[in-house]
Amino acid sequence: MTGELENSICPTCGGDLQTDTATIPFILGYDTVVVIKEVPAEICSDCHEPFVTGKVADRVSALLRQLKTLHSEVSVVAYSEPAIA
Repeated sequence: MTGELENSICPTCGGDLQTDTATIPFILGYDTVVVIKEVPAEICSDCHEPFVTGKVADRVSALLRQLKTLHSEVSVVAYSEPAIA
């Protein structure tokens, strides 16, 4: 889920959300697995579902586009904000 969360309640199960980082796996196509570590997220204390803001989702999408060009079967990367020039 993306966007700004208006309260600290999980929209999936109603549990409490806490600011932390998450490790999120992605499957690209049929043959590529990408794991992004240290993604800033609000994480539910009950169901452990991570929720990210639109800005974070945009950065994750950019990382996935870059990694797709590598044609690697498995990639594990750490989330990082792009450097400001």
